[in-house]
Amino acid sequence: MERKTSKYGSFGIILGSVALLMALMHFWAGPFSPQPTLETIVAEKAASIRTAALDALKGKKPVQDYKSPQWDTDKIMEVVTALLGGLAFILGITGYAKKEPSRIAGGAAVLGISAISFQFLAMYAMALLVVILIAAVLSSFGIGAG
Repeated sequence: MERKTSKYGSFGIILGSVALLMALMHFWAGPFSPQPTLETIVAEKAASIRTAALDALKGKKPVQDYKSPQWDTDKIMEVVTALLGGLAFILGITGYAKKEPSRIAGGAAVLGISAISFQFLAMYAMALLVVILIAAVLSSFGIGAG
């Protein structure tokens, strides 16, 4: 019986495992860069929305601010996690195409997709929380639905 080597799938499992561990570590141990408090973010956004709404009612043209991306430890970790997860997925697909055992190739693909999915779900859950808090603050100012 000939035994096939699973170099693509095995390397994909390693990269996918590292990516998933990075995503989990960043979620529970992070953020690693200094971040403004949630209260500060909500207060700034609520004040900005209130000012923009009042300016629009007065007929003033809104001020358009553009924010350039900043690279910090957290941003680098997010990009590296997504990159490793994507590579793990690609290596899993490559291993499957090269007729490596499907458990190994599938494991690599699942680990890669899991790392990326966990990262997105955590990000969107936090964004939803911020939106709910901003809506609550705006409601207390008397702005908003209701």
